[in-house]
Amino acid sequence: PKVSVLVPIYNVERFLAQCLDRLLAQTLDDIEIICIDDGSTDASPQILASYASCDERIVVLTKPNTGYGDAMNQGLALAQADWVGICEPDDFADVNMFEELYRPTQIFDVDVVKSGFYLHRDEVDGRGRAVRDEHLRLFDGFPNGRPICPVDHPGLLRTRFVISAALYRRQLLEDNEIFFTPSPGAAFQDTSFVHRCWIAARRVYLMRRGFMHYRIDNATSSSNGQATSKVYAVCEEYERTFAFLEERGEEALRTFGPSLDAARYAGYSWNYSRIAPELRREFMDRWIADLESAVEQGLSGYDLLHPEDQARYRLLMSDPDAFLAAFPGEVPLRSVAEAMRITPAALVD
Repeated sequence: PKVSVLVPIYNVERFLAQCLDRLLAQTLDDIEIICIDDGSTDASPQILASYASCDERIVVLTKPNTGYGDAMNQGLALAQADWVGICEPDDFADVNMFEELYRPTQIFDVDVVKSGFYLHRDEVDGRGRAVRDEHLRLFDGFPNGRPICPVDHPGLLRTRFVISAALYRRQLLEDNEIFFTPSPGAAFQDTSFVHRCWIAARRVYLMRRGFMHYRIDNATSSSNGQATSKVYAVCEEYERTFAFLEERGEEALRTFGPSLDAARYAGYSWNYSRIAPELRREFMDRWIADLESAVEQGLSGYDLLHPEDQARYRLLMSDPDAFLAAFPGEVPLRSVAEAMRITPAALVD
């Protein structure tokens, strides 16, 4: 096959058929679809069996529930193609997605191809018509439509990522030992994976167009709901990436370190917003310690943040209790959201 598509599955019977239908309808038909059933207890296994019996391109791996990261790693081990794609089972792809992503790999010597994506909700308007998906053009600030080197554009680490809107050269993953964190459950295991791909890739190809429809109305998704466990999972992922950078030498650390620290501030902000309120003050201690460590190493990403985010950064570092009072819930990020819940002037020194 030209592309191996990994589909990690756990109790997604509601959305699985739509996901698989779109993959089987791809205009690039020389693909294998590796479905990793991570111990589903709903009808997902039966749906997979039905589809696999009708199309030999579907490969089903059934395993006990060990978590997203381990499932993805087992899927990677089965992949036969030179290029690996990912499709979360509650999302769905345009039928030309993999053909469009694959085309640049045959023209340019690149390690990663990434595109924009769509935010999808199953909503209808007042006339009963489906609400149009919102197209997020992730890479407007970077050269599109030609190969670029991440070392010349370390800000790629600060872009909002959707791991499935991409193709990854399998050799890149194997040569640099880029795999998923095999921790139980599903919590941030793709964070370090994406960042290490940006860091290790020699050249990448970016596309403004979007093909993947990323569902944000699935209440059972690991990205939704309040977290009372794995409070520090995001911290561990950034630790892994910083260790990866250190292994690559001082030059790589200085090139990518500040952008990674700025991305970490955004990641920690989002984590703070989703964890249980009683855990936020404790998490802030770790947040502050990691920011202080970056400052001490000369790797702070403060200067890369939007001024409004810088104001919140300063408040966090100077008066954690005031920060907690100002943000008892969500910490808005100017870089990813226009709406502010507190007047920025109130946070200026």
